[in-house]
Amino acid sequence: MKAFNLCHVDVWRLTPPVFDGRPLAVPLCGDDPAALATVRTLVADLGCTPVDGGGLDRAMLLEATAAFMIGLWFGGVDAQAVLPPVAYSGV
Repeated sequence: MKAFNLCHVDVWRLTPPVFDGRPLAVPLCGDDPAALATVRTLVADLGCTPVDGGGLDRAMLLEATAAFMIGLWFGGVDAQAVLPPVAYSGV
């Protein structure tokens, strides 16, 4: 199971972590259906939205994303501005 690695500890202290009316989305990577169900419940209980990120083979992508985004934040960039809302993603 891989989850809860994209945010600083201060985000997890928010009850709930909601930004501009949007609950925090938490990507989950895992291969065990029971573990995924448990973590989905934990994420929802925190007031967040669980997001399926695929199996554990994709966990390294989640780590790389975290490293990239945290680097932007430390550089003073609003990382949310890097990715437009899904309505503008061409889907």
